[in-house]
Amino acid sequence: MSDKDNMTGLEAFFDAARAHPAEPSVALLTRIEKEARTVQAATRAPVPQRRQRASLSTQLFRLIGGWPALTGLATAAMAGVWLGVSLPEGLLVNEGDAAYLIDVAPELAFDLAGGNF
Repeated sequence: MSDKDNMTGLEAFFDAARAHPAEPSVALLTRIEKEARTVQAATRAPVPQRRQRASLSTQLFRLIGGWPALTGLATAAMAGVWLGVSLPEGLLVNEGDAAYLIDVAPELAFDLAGGNF
């Protein structure tokens, strides 16, 4: 099929097609131009409108980084509260170490761990 000698019968048709190149009709070009003008008129740039300024809380929320960053901060805060309320066992190795703990507000003492601290 790739042999060029077998193409001699088709060369007459190819030559005839090359002699009369296809050109679009005037009616087709007129319809294309009319449709282009319609689309162009519909897609004109709208008049820019003044944007409302976001509230301070919204600006802070965006500044922090949105929900993913806010959930990370909340998790870190909860872990800090948990570690602050319940003293880890690893810090009290000897009984003498308890003397170094300072109770800043003893009247606000509450027992979440269930032990004697």
